[in-house]
Amino acid sequence: MPVVAAGASYAGALPDPPTPPDPPAVPDPPTPPDPPAVPTAPAVPTTGVGVVSPHLDDAALSCAGLLAGRPASSMVTVFAGGPRSVDPLTEWEAVSGCFSPGDDIVGARRHEDRAAAAVLGATPVHLDHWDHQYRTSLYGYRGPTGDAELIRAVTADLATVIAESTHRTWVFPLGLSHPDHRLAAAAALGVIEDHPDREWLIYDDLPYAVYLPGAVDAAVAALVSRGWALEPAAGVIPRDPLTDHGTKGRAVRCYHSQVRSLGEATTVALDAPERIRRLVRG
Repeated sequence: MPVVAAGASYAGALPDPPTPPDPPAVPDPPTPPDPPAVPTAPAVPTTGVGVVSPHLDDAALSCAGLLAGRPASSMVTVFAGGPRSVDPLTEWEAVSGCFSPGDDIVGARRHEDRAAAAVLGATPVHLDHWDHQYRTSLYGYRGPTGDAELIRAVTADLATVIAESTHRTWVFPLGLSHPDHRLAAAAALGVIEDHPDREWLIYDDLPYAVYLPGAVDAAVAALVSRGWALEPAAGVIPRDPLTDHGTKGRAVRCYHSQVRSLGEATTVALDAPERIRRLVRG
């Protein structure tokens, strides 16, 4: 190897060592798949719905929160008929303190229902089947008397109303305690089979559902035994929690002749949450 004098440079100096290669790239970890979507209950449409009411107050007592949030709904009362004048007064009418013998009580009750429907932004529809308390010869009743015959008649009328309506969602009572409630529920079930294109919901009859929880369980069990199931219905707008019970309270108070007879049951219905569920094949 040649000797290089002090201070001199050596043109043949060793080259810089080669730059080491970059280390191999570490691949990014795979993106985990999205977790499966948690199924949610289908929402109740925010457009108008049809509500089947046994009497001229039941839709407001049980579904006013639902109706208030869905303008252009319909309140179809099944047992909105009766004699032109009532004499003698029934015990229920006497307790109300609103009527005298011979008054057109049915006409007055229909007027109250129209006022309540206006509060809720709904359209009232009154079928002419007579209220249970008037279905006797004392008041000149000449319509169907047996349950099966009456159910067939109500089913036919409801089928006509529903077929002619633009509502795709219909809500009917679970059918608790009162004979007319049970008949209205049975008639509605008779319509369902012929209208699979509609969506069907069921509401707990207030205030009966509060006083008779066992009757609620029994009614649900009866539906299950017939091949139905009840599922939660999302999107039911709760009523406004004002001290006067908000819109629901204003609607219910339109039934002046009913509120006194109902007594504390009115407050029970106003305080209780509305429970509305979807009816599906089990």
